[in-house]
Amino acid sequence: GPLRSSPWHCASRRAAMSFERKKPGAAAAKALGGIAATFGMAFGGLAVITGVCTGVSRSLVVRQKRSAGHVCVVCEGRKYVPCRTCDGKRAIEWQPLARPNIQRLCVCPTCGGDTGLQRCNNCIGLGYA
Repeated sequence: GPLRSSPWHCASRRAAMSFERKKPGAAAAKALGGIAATFGMAFGGLAVITGVCTGVSRSLVVRQKRSAGHVCVVCEGRKYVPCRTCDGKRAIEWQPLARPNIQRLCVCPTCGGDTGLQRCNNCIGLGYA
C-alpha cells in the first residue's frame, strides 16, 4: 500500500521503464550548438547589412562623381590604358637560360594577351576619379 503511492516509487519505476539512455555531455553540446548558431546568424546578418550599406554608399559616390564630371586624368575617361607590363604588345620576352639561342615569347600575365590593355589603376576602370 503505502510504498506504491509514494512519489519515490513512481519516479524509480518510470526511470526503470525508460528505454532512452542520455548521453553524457548531450545537454552541453546542444547549448554550445545553440550559442554557435546564434553567433553565426548574428555575424552573417551583420555581413549582409555591411554589404548592402557598402553597395549603396558606393553607388551614391559613383553617381555624384559622374554627375560632377570628374574625368580621370590618366585614362581620360577611356577606362583602360596600355598594359604597363608588355607595353600593349600582348606578349613578353622571357628567357630562363643565360645564353638563349631562340627568342621565347610568353603571354602577358597582366593583360592576358587579349587586348594589350589593362584597367586604369587611377579610376579602377570607372572612367572618372
